[in-house]
Amino acid sequence: MRKLILFFSVVIAGLFLTSCLEAGDSNFSGQRQLFYITQLEGTQVAHNGDFVMTSNEIKSKDPDRWYLITWSWSTENGMVSTNVHNAITPEIEQIPLGVYSQQEAPQETMTPVLNFNMIGGLPIIDSFGDFLIVQYVWNKKEGEKVQAKLYNETTQPDATDTYILELRLEKSGTSTETSGKNVDGFAAFDVSSLRSLVNFNGQDFKDIQLKFNYYKENAGQPTSVTQPVRIYKN
Repeated sequence: MRKLILFFSVVIAGLFLTSCLEAGDSNFSGQRQLFYITQLEGTQVAHNGDFVMTSNEIKSKDPDRWYLITWSWSTENGMVSTNVHNAITPEIEQIPLGVYSQQEAPQETMTPVLNFNMIGGLPIIDSFGDFLIVQYVWNKKEGEKVQAKLYNETTQPDATDTYILELRLEKSGTSTETSGKNVDGFAAFDVSSLRSLVNFNGQDFKDIQLKFNYYKENAGQPTSVTQPVRIYKN
């Protein structure tokens, strides 16, 4: 059985529990919460390190990917097994994959990033696909789309646990309007190769800092955001 890591902050925030003590019933639900879909003891499930569930919709999705799931479960829905809840999942949205490269970001015109955040509480660990998830805001015009890319040079400052990354949005498509609207985007990056830059000093994991640089509109210098993350050796 895969080891389930308990997430903190964003991942389990918004989990609602109501109990009817007289009837002995419990009800859980969540709106657009992050879950990782994978195989667990022969069943395809969605889990966040705390709550494990499945449904016909979950079973039909690509495994080993992150999703935003709107879901609910109550005692009357029952259990598939001891730890797996038989849930109702009316909405499942796959988090797009980003591209992670250990090289310098290209010198080219950049699509502005209006806002940025790394989803906190997610460890970089094999049992969750070694993914790092970010959220960003950009100005989208009809007909356009972007792919998120993360660059980090293989040469990082010595004697530091801070690793510098640069976020770029690669735009494609042809705009069919003159003005756009600001929209949220998510991207999941497989950063397993980041381990090659980390000195674990014989430990199973290390707490590091990731410094993200990104460029806002008409900005000559990057905006920086630094956030902590725990990375496991394997």
